[in-house]
Order: sequence, then C-alpha cells, then structure tokens
Amino acid sequence: MTVGHATPSPGLPDAPSGILVVNKPRGMTSHDVVQVVRRRLGMRRVGHAGTLDPMAEGVLLVLVGKATKDQREAQAHRKRYEAILALGSQTDTGDAWGRIVQHRAIPPLSRDDVESILGTFVGRITQRPPVFSAVKVRGRPLYWWARRGVPLQAACRTVEVFEAKLLALREDELRFEVACSSGTYLRSLGEALADRLGTVGHLRELRRLSVGPWELSQAHEVEWLRHGSPEALGAALHAVAHPAHASADRTAWA
Repeated sequence: MTVGHATPSPGLPDAPSGILVVNKPRGMTSHDVVQVVRRRLGMRRVGHAGTLDPMAEGVLLVLVGKATKDQREAQAHRKRYEAILALGSQTDTGDAWGRIVQHRAIPPLSRDDVESILGTFVGRITQRPPVFSAVKVRGRPLYWWARRGVPLQAACRTVEVFEAKLLALREDELRFEVACSSGTYLRSLGEALADRLGTVGHLRELRRLSVGPWELSQAHEVEWLRHGSPEALGAALHAVAHPAHASADRTAWA
C-alpha cells in the first residue's frame, strides 16, 4: 500500500478519513480500485486492506486519509468467501487465469463424502502462500519472481478456518463457502481440497462476501466511485472497527 500526504479535494473543507467498502469486479487489481478513489478524491493518502486477486471479486476495504494508519487492524478481520472449485485440472496460479499444468481423473463423489472432507479443513491449518501471490520474498512479491521463471517459496503460515460448507456439487465442480482468518489463501485451500478428493483442481470463481462487519450488500460499485462526487464518497466512509470486538466479526451463516 502506498501512502502519501493528503490533499483535500476542492469543495471539501477537511481531508476525508475512513473505510470505503467497495465491490471489486473481476479483472481489476486492488491497486486499480485505490487509484480510482485517489483520482476522485484528489488525494494520495489512500490504500487498501486485504488484497483481492484480479480474478476475484467482492468486498475490498479501501482506506482513506488517517484510516491508512489502521491497515493492520482492518486486515485482521475474519473474512467470508464463496468459491467454485473446478475439478480435474490444475493451473500454475491455482485459479482460472493460469496455465493448465496437470489433468487428473475425477473419482465419483457423493455429497456426504465432499461435506465430510470439507469439514476436515475447519480449525487451524498450515498453508504455504501460492507462488503467484503478493507475499514478498527478497524484497519482491512472489508473483514477480514467478513471472520471471524463478518460482520462489514463502514460509508456511498457520491460518484458521472457522466454518466451511458445501453449497452445490456437480460432476466436475463444487461450490463452497468458507469463513476464515486473515491471511487464508482460498486458492491453496481449493487445491488441498481437490487433492483430498483424489484429484486436482483450481478456483474457477472467487467472491469475498464480507470482511468483519462489512458485507457485500454495503459495497459500492466501481462505476459509482468513478462518477460520484467527492462529497458522496466522503459521506460513504465508515469508521475503523477493531476485530477484538465480538460484534465486528460475523461467522454465523446468513
């Protein structure tokens, strides 16, 4: 996240500060969304908390003004995702935007079997960040190295899955929902799930449904950001919520 000095936008007596909840669309990077907000507000002191991959969509927290100092607190909230896992093919990125590197037959799967195996991921688990991720090694993001043919690995990390449920099952894909801690990689979780099901897989779709108390239903579309007035964007800002507060993190299913 790049943070500079705030410059109030014309017509705003004070530099705005707070969290803007955005529905990031597929195809945009998290930084792209930050740039839209910077241009609209006429200020540099804008960042984000909790990167979403370009192929992913959903809730992205954009931090404005003094709220950029609370990036760590904003990132620490529990998150909820809905994902579609394509079975039988693995990609180098772990998602649908990568190059297929392996095919494997899909064994017959019953809903009971998939639900049982999905349940084994609930709790504290160890993950290694994907080689195509923003985790920095030797001062560069892993994806920077991977794109140059030097796929480095980051250290494993412990994350927590609070709840996981199967939403739909087809012959070659399944849709599931997960509530998890900050730092959980759904691409890695999807690959591990496919492996335990006796095949390989990659995420075909990924949508972040919530970050702490902020839900997708509250999120503003990027087109609204592009055309809304600076005053409207300022009025849409939320105060930073601290994840230590029980009311801030919702893990129960709607």
